[in-house]
Amino acid sequence: MTIIFAPTKLFNPNAKKANYNPLFPNQTTSLVENIKKIPKDQLQKEYKLSNHLIDDVYQYYKNFNNNDSYLSFNYYLGESFKSFNYETLNHESLDYLNENVYIIDALYGLIRPYDGIKPYRMDFTLKGYKSLWKPIINNYLKTHLKSNVILSLASKEFSGLINTDEFTLYEVSFIDCKENECKKISVFNKQMRGLLLRYIVDQNIRDINLLPEIINDYVKIVDGFEINYIKKN
Repeated sequence: MTIIFAPTKLFNPNAKKANYNPLFPNQTTSLVENIKKIPKDQLQKEYKLSNHLIDDVYQYYKNFNNNDSYLSFNYYLGESFKSFNYETLNHESLDYLNENVYIIDALYGLIRPYDGIKPYRMDFTLKGYKSLWKPIINNYLKTHLKSNVILSLASKEFSGLINTDEFTLYEVSFIDCKENECKKISVFNKQMRGLLLRYIVDQNIRDINLLPEIINDYVKIVDGFEINYIKKN
């Protein structure tokens, strides 16, 4: 079983530095060089950035080659990564994480937990990025994974890049049920993805067939939430 996770737009200012080692350096470099050619005002419009954010993002790409790089799972600081709490993993959990988890990303394609990445801003809403990365991601996974079973702890924006003709994909969502009304809440879904990933990593779960029993136990741990997972193939 392989697990896919999603990046976040917030970064940890105290993250550990790491050697820059993207999995697909040629494609990433080409994207960066193309973005550098975009005028600042156009970049702001295409990326839908506020006046506050555009300066940071513009500098990310303008100085990309000289920027420091950071350990990916320590660098992201969104709700899912806060819940996962990377810095408290033991050696066994780190080994599991590095062997079984990938982040799907619009600039780097696939990111391994131990990869060094540089600050950036990009998502798959920009035209052409999904069509660029989809064959690259699927070809890599088909070559390197021991099993064709993938558990997605990411939104459909990311899991949609997995070719379900070649892989058995399980998508997970978390439902908040109160007073006979059930709904998905975005921030809670992000937090729960991080918590569930941490649980799977710490418990060294490698077989998707174990998930129904484990998920039912986990519902009791995360009081008030039901977990819905759908097999797509």
